Amino acid sequence: MKWAGGKRHIASTLETHLPSDWAKGMFYEPFLGGAAMFFHLEPKKATLSDVNAALIAFYRDLRDHPEELFSGISNLANHFDAMDEGLKTDFYLQLREEFNSLTPTTRKSELFYALNKLCFNGLYRENSKGKFNVPFGKKKSFPILSLPDFLEAADRLMDVKLETSDFEHTARQARAGDFIYFDPPYIPIDSTSNFTSYSSGGFDLSSQERLASLMKTLRDNGVKAMLSNSSTPLTVETYSGLRQVAISAPRMVSAKSSGRGRIDELIIMNY
Repeated sequence: MKWAGGKRHIASTLETHLPSDWAKGMFYEPFLGGAAMFFHLEPKKATLSDVNAALIAFYRDLRDHPEELFSGISNLANHFDAMDEGLKTDFYLQLREEFNSLTPTTRKSELFYALNKLCFNGLYRENSKGKFNVPFGKKKSFPILSLPDFLEAADRLMDVKLETSDFEHTARQARAGDFIYFDPPYIPIDSTSNFTSYSSGGFDLSSQERLASLMKTLRDNGVKAMLSNSSTPLTVETYSGLRQVAISAPRMVSAKSSGRGRIDELIIMNY
């Protein structure tokens, strides 16, 4: 899945900064998003979580009912591709309205995936009422679907614990020898980069400060943790007292293609 801030393009770079014994215990990824690090590392034991209930429900359906999920998404994709160009925006808006009206079901997970592929830039954003509100991305055709990809992902998710929860609740389960990778909404690098509306509750500076404090508590408890964030003076200050390394990463979420070059990010570690 496409996800703002997804780590697919830099997963190998991040892996070089992992502690040598990261796979010794349980692997935790509390800001799951597109799950790029989980799928890249393939840990034997994992607990994956996110505050986005629809996202976690999608991964559960992917794990437990991959063929049914794939079939439903394929039907949506075929219908989208077959319709006239002028009707596609209205169709997208109908899917979005239906998605926002449903409680977690396989149908909602089908819509979740379809909206992710058809919305603007693969963003997930909610309004103050907790409704998904990203506009249509003006796609002309649905991206290619592959049943083997769905089945492979389902196999990797087998026996994985998936939960809808705040990062702190998830991290408090970790014990000495476990490893946690945090990929929170980033501290904005400019006035146009605020992604605190990822969930209706937002993720503000106080949340960043809570996460920084948690990183230090985990260190005291023998739990190693890595965190990704933007490279800004505020980030450096907020996460002071933790090891920080700058890396170059692609910026994929700018509204203009000219703004999608490379940008420095920080890897922050408590080891």
